[in-house]
Amino acid sequence: ERGLYKTTDGGASWKLVKFISDKAGFIDLEMHPTDRNTLYAASWQRVRGPYFLNSGGPGSGLWKTVDAGATWTEIKGGGFPATTKGRIGIALAPSNPQVIYALVEADTLPKAAVRGQRPDSSRAQRTNSGLYRTADGGATWALMQRNAGDARPFYYSQVRVDPKNPDRVYWMSSVFRFSDDGGKTERRGALSIHTDWHAMWIDPRDTDHLIIGDDGGIGISWDKGGTYDFPNTFPIGQFYAVSFDMAKPYRVCGGLQDNGSWCGPSRTRGRLGASNADWFNIGGGDGFYTASDPNDPNIIYSESQGGNASRLDLATGARYIIMRGTSRGQGPFEDSLIIARGDTIQPETPQITSALAALRNRASADSARRYRFNWSAPFFLSPHSPTTIYMGGNRVLKSSNRGDNFFPISPDLSTADSTRLHISTRTTGGITRDATGAETHGTITTLAESPVRPGILWAGTDDGNTWLSTNDGGSWTNLTTRFPGLPVRTWVSRVEASHFDTATVYVAFDRHRDNDFKPYLYVSTDFGRSFRSIANNLPSSGADFIHVVREDPHNRNLLFVGTDLGAYVSTNRGTSWQRFMTGLPSVPVHDLRIHPRDRELIAGTHGRSIWIVDVAPLEQMADSIASRSAWFFQPGPSYQYAQRTTQEWNGNKIFTADNPAFGAPLAYRLTSGDARRDTARIVITNVQGDVVRRLEGPGGPGLHRVYWDFRSLPRALGPAALRDSVRAAQVRRQREDSIRRAGGDTAQRRPGPGMDTSMISSLRDSMTAMRQRGDTAGMRALRARMPAPGGRPGRQGAPGAVPGEEELNLRPAEAPLRAGSPGGPGGG
Repeated sequence: ERGLYKTTDGGASWKLVKFISDKAGFIDLEMHPTDRNTLYAASWQRVRGPYFLNSGGPGSGLWKTVDAGATWTEIKGGGFPATTKGRIGIALAPSNPQVIYALVEADTLPKAAVRGQRPDSSRAQRTNSGLYRTADGGATWALMQRNAGDARPFYYSQVRVDPKNPDRVYWMSSVFRFSDDGGKTERRGALSIHTDWHAMWIDPRDTDHLIIGDDGGIGISWDKGGTYDFPNTFPIGQFYAVSFDMAKPYRVCGGLQDNGSWCGPSRTRGRLGASNADWFNIGGGDGFYTASDPNDPNIIYSESQGGNASRLDLATGARYIIMRGTSRGQGPFEDSLIIARGDTIQPETPQITSALAALRNRASADSARRYRFNWSAPFFLSPHSPTTIYMGGNRVLKSSNRGDNFFPISPDLSTADSTRLHISTRTTGGITRDATGAETHGTITTLAESPVRPGILWAGTDDGNTWLSTNDGGSWTNLTTRFPGLPVRTWVSRVEASHFDTATVYVAFDRHRDNDFKPYLYVSTDFGRSFRSIANNLPSSGADFIHVVREDPHNRNLLFVGTDLGAYVSTNRGTSWQRFMTGLPSVPVHDLRIHPRDRELIAGTHGRSIWIVDVAPLEQMADSIASRSAWFFQPGPSYQYAQRTTQEWNGNKIFTADNPAFGAPLAYRLTSGDARRDTARIVITNVQGDVVRRLEGPGGPGLHRVYWDFRSLPRALGPAALRDSVRAAQVRRQREDSIRRAGGDTAQRRPGPGMDTSMISSLRDSMTAMRQRGDTAGMRALRARMPAPGGRPGRQGAPGAVPGEEELNLRPAEAPLRAGSPGGPGGG
């Protein structure tokens, strides 16, 4: 499918107009501003596999057509690089179309050849890559900037020209550069915002106005790139992995592509949702896995690429490096050699140079044999002990003291293919070597422990191995050959141990690096002795390869998967699947987590940040519900608190997420066979049968949700009756929530574990009514009866009493709804 395509009907149909090979496509295209038949196109030969990147080859080149793509001529000679080429970026000057710039990745050339002499391969080589310029439509070229700072051409190689000035040229790599003299000299720009540039737009009417795109978002300039505005309003974070803590409300944390690791609230107690200021950074680099201590949300673990992990204490700000990954072990020995040589101002002797080279080679080889870490190295806190950490390199590592010390509990679980190891760690990249660690192969990519019993560990690697240990790493069983229909050496993307028994595990595989985009998903219920596919009706015609699979911790029949196009759900343990979350865009879902207390699914997407959805009703779904015309789901834990109101007018340059609706969510399901009214009525009563509140919700078929804001029906009472009603509200228990529809069924639900409604009363409404009547005695009595902090009733003049009317709006700051919990006045 590679090649250059053309449409003449607005995209309804396409025609292939230039094909190079199955290894080469096209990466850039420019059209003449006044002659639409003349175009320039850059082809790029590029292959990237599970353990290598190969940029460059005979399929890379610069092409020109003068007949709208009917025929093409490759641009050669005239000073254009003659060596093997890789990625090429091109830009045509709109004010003078004869001027074209090309940012070219090209193979190196011996020095002698540069001077016009016979090439001598023994001499040092010079790069042939750089910024090239032609002023005659591509007939002749001049090298303006050798190398041009394009450090990783496969990742960058973008060039742009000012629409009004053919000599004002910009080119992008890890550094943003520009020139005002056609590339003869260059300067750096965009120093105040994130680095790593990939996109740029220049306003054709006002060329001072630029918009540039980088790994941190976009920057807007109105002075040709001198200064920038950073509109941090786009929820376009690229998360690799997400986690949660047990705070109230809980926080979500996650690692981002080239933006470190961050944490933020799942919701706020204000009327506005979480904004930029609510998020805080916990780690740098490319962020990946994170984890929070379930007993202390101030303790957070994070990692950057290649297994570099740390522990952060938010209370003190102290950070502890717990794993240095692939970068460790070399520096101190080099330092000792340098010290031994004596005067460091003098040039190195050949002996020192040789010793350092030998040391670096040995260190690299030893590191590759001993410990290797994936770009995204998995780690987790044991569900049985938050001080125990497991981490995957090429071996499983364990710490029993929060990462202060690690020790291996497995052999090398990869295939340890020496050829693949050498390529992935030493020679990958193609024309331009790019051994950054992104391709490091023979590593563990996923790791899990049974939530049911400690020490039952499952592991998967990037070269297709799947393992089980039932004795905390004492011995390991290779399960690799037990997956029917799975090609060998398939990347294991996720293992998910069941929450309900020790023998069940789900395993997802990903073959998109091998040009296979089908979903591969398996389950075993016998400790891995046999596996069967449960991919079933998951889409297989697109790019729905699977990143993650999760089992719901409250309903073993409920499964979720995240693919490269979205999320899917199964309510029957994988027998069938359907697309999940209305409103979620088509985006890679790299991770899914389910909060066990709040019953919410957290999706970490790679391009649209984090999404959260309530899945409590799905957890309660059963076959018996489908036959009922009305069903009311058990409410989950909810919290009453004073909603903060802030007086801020920040304009539109910050992002604000939507909070969930305030109050207790009440979910119900109606079938189409008995929908007779447009609305359904929800009646909330107390233990005496008195109506506390009436609510209305949609009456059509489907799953619906309404929210109770904890208020009761207002009643006009005198002081004595009011005192009695307040005391009654403190000791009563909610009896049932009912959904009634005229002519239809009634569904009711008693409060379940975790709901205490002793604090639910309309105190503010009552106080307002008394204030309007001038009933000061009643107001004093109401204040005296109000529960004080800690659940004790306040008394006039006693500790815990509520002293003033303003504090009414702050009580309770957090009142959990716990069903059926014991306790006297003021809460359980």
